[in-house]
Amino acid sequence: MNNEINEKYKISPYLIIFPLYVSMVGIGILFYQRTVIKHAGYNAWISVILAGISIHILVWMIYKLLSTTKGEHDIATINNKLFGKVLGSFFNAAIVLYFVFGAFVKFKVYIELIQVWLFPSMNFLYISIVILLLVYYAVSGGIRTVTGIAVWATMISFVTIIPQVLLAFPYLHPLNLLPLWNHSISEVLLSSKDMAFNFLGFEILLLFYPFVKTPEKSQKWAHLILFLVILLYLVILVLAFMFFTEEQLRHTIWPTLNMIGIFEVPLLQRLEYIAISLWFIKIVAGIAVYIWAACRGTKIAFRIRPRLFLAMSLISIGILCELIRDHRTVEKLSAIYSVVGLYFIYAYIPLVLIVVLIRKRWVRHLRRTT
Repeated sequence: MNNEINEKYKISPYLIIFPLYVSMVGIGILFYQRTVIKHAGYNAWISVILAGISIHILVWMIYKLLSTTKGEHDIATINNKLFGKVLGSFFNAAIVLYFVFGAFVKFKVYIELIQVWLFPSMNFLYISIVILLLVYYAVSGGIRTVTGIAVWATMISFVTIIPQVLLAFPYLHPLNLLPLWNHSISEVLLSSKDMAFNFLGFEILLLFYPFVKTPEKSQKWAHLILFLVILLYLVILVLAFMFFTEEQLRHTIWPTLNMIGIFEVPLLQRLEYIAISLWFIKIVAGIAVYIWAACRGTKIAFRIRPRLFLAMSLISIGILCELIRDHRTVEKLSAIYSVVGLYFIYAYIPLVLIVVLIRKRWVRHLRRTT
């Protein structure tokens, strides 16, 4: 099967930073502080750094994997070649469902956020339809349209984050950070595991890679945006530590929004409302990236028309969103997605890389002996 991609559908290497950013920075940035401190308390800032280092290694593995396999520059083709048609199709189907599931979790959590903070009694069917139609428009336009929306989402995201950091300074208590080390290594590592969930999204590289012009040049940009995302999570976490006491933080559901809510700016009221509204384009971009990856996977692995799968997946997400109303169910689904995602990045990706390298050495050995 010829998977050669026309040059006009490819993006420049540096543009990979935008889909990566909107994939890795989602709604989780509004409440991850409460989860990360569960084990390591205020030493959790170390966990952010350790988790970030592990993600850098995994990004390197992905580039190594995709650049090593000649002619197969996406995970769906690699699976079919390494594991055969049956097992390869199983892995491909699992990856496609993983991205659709991730898109649903992002979508549902944002809908809940709007319901809690903005419109508690509103029927959200119409908002859901609007979001899903925007995602359909973006994904049906191809990778360039998806990347373009990701560019705008990234710019808007930074516009909201930078003022938050500046406005927080008068309310900070640096002594909250002391003592610097009062938890065991095992507790810090457990917090690193919880933090790694917030970095999920970089695995879209497994399907974006062949759509990048001279993809090997995009690796430095991927590591750069990952470094900035780690710095972003670290800064917001430390701000929350200096803003709340540890006990307050453990019982605050949306720490980031609670911090924004007390800021007083002339002519503006309730900054958290503005932040949630501006986050709309960010969520649309994040969902679009995930759904695009799923559509690409189905096209390569199962020869399913992308537009057909796009419509089916968005309709399924909309129906599930209407059926699942209980917050605890949403939390359970998010926990399942977290566990699956961690196995995917820490077990599956290294496994495939090892198999590819072993296969490559075996082929070389056979060529030498024949």
